[in-house]
Amino acid sequence: MSITKTLSDKDLSAADKLTNIANVVGTLRESYGNSEVKIEDVKVNTPHGYLPFSNLEDESKVEILMNEALSIKATAIATVEDNPGVVLNKKVEELIATSSLFANASADSGFSIL
Repeated sequence: MSITKTLSDKDLSAADKLTNIANVVGTLRESYGNSEVKIEDVKVNTPHGYLPFSNLEDESKVEILMNEALSIKATAIATVEDNPGVVLNKKVEELIATSSLFANASADSGFSIL
């Protein structure tokens, strides 16, 4: 199942979506060759201020990852249009494998009380 289909699947919980996405991203990063590289967490703008992506609620992570996936799709298409020698799926793989959001996608939040 594709990343966008997984993220929009109404039958999966947010935690299950994140677990599935983390597995796919792990495979992509392995294929891309950067699975051993630590990609730092990024802060995202929320109604409560800038917070590390990994500390957000699972539902918020899913929403942000869907926006990131759509942005990656648009970027990859634009790149291919600008340079027909670029392979679309390889560009998508590169953008996902190097994305700080996708690299830090998991159902872990670091908060046990809140």
